[in-house]
Amino acid sequence: AEMEAARVAAERGHDVTLFEKNEAIGGQISIAAKAPQRDQMAGITRWFQLELARLNVDLRLGTAADVATILDLRPDIVVLAVGGHSFVEQNEHWGAAEGLSVSSWDVLDGKVAPGKNVLVYDTICEFTGMSVADFMADKGSQVEIVTDDTKPGVAVGGTSFPTYYRSLYPKEVIMTGDMMLERVYREGDKVIAVLENEYTGAKEERVVDQVVIENGVRPDEELYYALKPDSRNKGQIDVEALFAIQPQPCLSEAGDGYLLFRLGDCVAQRNVHAAIYDALRLCKDF
Repeated sequence: AEMEAARVAAERGHDVTLFEKNEAIGGQISIAAKAPQRDQMAGITRWFQLELARLNVDLRLGTAADVATILDLRPDIVVLAVGGHSFVEQNEHWGAAEGLSVSSWDVLDGKVAPGKNVLVYDTICEFTGMSVADFMADKGSQVEIVTDDTKPGVAVGGTSFPTYYRSLYPKEVIMTGDMMLERVYREGDKVIAVLENEYTGAKEERVVDQVVIENGVRPDEELYYALKPDSRNKGQIDVEALFAIQPQPCLSEAGDGYLLFRLGDCVAQRNVHAAIYDALRLCKDF
């Protein structure tokens, strides 16, 4: 969302500064592109790099924006697209705080090495869970992907999920549906994952080396709420105007200070095309 917001605002003739806390733009797109079935997504980031350079966007890599940094620029408009974090802490019994489970992002991003015998628990059933299972199997892990839905990847769509299945089955990835991850505990040098059937309540255990969880995104909202009180529009987006592809009413209202908007995963979990399209719909009238 942040790359498209910067691109569109620059196309509209604004002086645009883009803060990126990492040493390269791309965020989750760059992480997703590390998976075997999604390497082509790196092209999205490459295109944005070329566009931002062409439009002379002031790109500040390795710089996390804070309130003081933003206000020093005396901006007319602030667009936050700071993303979110893996929501592995939703259930304390999954043991993320104790290191008993890790997020799919950390595995794909190389922060955590794939284990030998792995259980992937996917509550979202979109691309990331399937991608991390495929990624780890590609690295030689023995993988079982478990979901509380009817089958893994059910939300990926009829065009895409067969390509994952064609990749996962030859790698002997086990795919299990209708099972919830109740809790994770350690026993010796192994991790025990306790599963519960959604319909019967019957419980099973898996003895593994690693539990990887894909549970979507929790928005990072701290910066938004710090900037919100002093913004002219109190950080609000007129959703009806956004969906109708109409200008935000606050753009035509007089006032001092800055307008504040937020996009992408720092609002709620969004896929790539939704985040990009929201940025286009919002910023085209700046």
